[in-house]
Amino acid sequence: MAMNAALLVAPGESLVLTTVNLDGPLPDEVVVRTECVGLCHSDLHYADGSLSIDMPALLGHEVSGVVELVGSAVTRLAPGDHVVATITPSCGICRYCVAGRPAQCTRVAEVRARPRPRVTLPGGTPVAILGGIGAFAEAFLAREGALALVPPDVPAQVSCLLGCCVTTGVGAIVHGARVTSQDTVAVIGCGGVGISAIQGARLAGARRIIAIDVHPTKLEVARTFGATDAILATADSSLTVAQLMALVPGGVSHAIEAVGRPQTASLAFDLLAPGGTATILGLMPEGQTLEISADALVYGDRRIQGAYMGANRFLNDVDMFVDHYRSQRLDLDRMVTAVIPFAQLNEGMKAMANPNTVRIVLDMGAGQPARPA
Repeated sequence: MAMNAALLVAPGESLVLTTVNLDGPLPDEVVVRTECVGLCHSDLHYADGSLSIDMPALLGHEVSGVVELVGSAVTRLAPGDHVVATITPSCGICRYCVAGRPAQCTRVAEVRARPRPRVTLPGGTPVAILGGIGAFAEAFLAREGALALVPPDVPAQVSCLLGCCVTTGVGAIVHGARVTSQDTVAVIGCGGVGISAIQGARLAGARRIIAIDVHPTKLEVARTFGATDAILATADSSLTVAQLMALVPGGVSHAIEAVGRPQTASLAFDLLAPGGTATILGLMPEGQTLEISADALVYGDRRIQGAYMGANRFLNDVDMFVDHYRSQRLDLDRMVTAVIPFAQLNEGMKAMANPNTVRIVLDMGAGQPARPA
């Protein structure tokens, strides 16, 4: 099937709008017509070369759409179903899946593997696909297990957020950090993932939620999503730590890092009270290392951990997110800063640096030409 797509052909360059060919589904695969795609900083990291991927590449992973075609072995989904996708499909039978940690599935490469390319250029050259999805296109192929049903009354421009920033931010609170009403939480970085973590901490009943960012505008936004306090971060991290200690003497029980820099990961650890846990969410350039105090680690029984994609349990979590959204406990609508047409993708990628931005969403149907025959 020929379709319009935006390809990364060289790091640091604009994505190229072109025509590619989408393969038909294998027995356990589903073809999904793309409706909306959230622009995520992970996509930006691949686009600017901070993270490596073969090229040409098809990025985009925070996506909602409608099922168009299903493979012969698909039993859970049918054409017309509304779905969101995850880049962490799981096999369901490895040691991590059966232990309730599907985001760490040891067979994810096998789950994503297929005997022929998902997408090719018109001349037959294979296109690399980010996370087994590749949503910067009119349609995408995914395994049935990578797709969760969403009710059709949930708007596509907000349901797409469930696939990444909400899964990561709220999931980190629920599954990674396991925050309770006894806890104090600091969230470093108030973009899409950070705002989701703030909302997750509010849902969990955390007694203090401290938003930390370098942009005053982002702190103002964070307060409207549930932050009880706000700290304007400085280049000198010790001053940021001092500000937090003035608010929460001794430190917080949980610090969530949602930026993706070694310095902010170290800051998260420095904000902890004895027995506290720093949970690192932000993807960092390859080869980066972290520096923390050995004394604070050992004598203070402090912990530092990752929570890849929020340590999510995606197919189960989406139902939880939808219920909280419908009851207005999870505000997804205000997280969408702007909705733009597919043709403005490159402008949208640049606008992600704007401090007023929480999430920019591509509407694949807005102003789109007809799909190539």
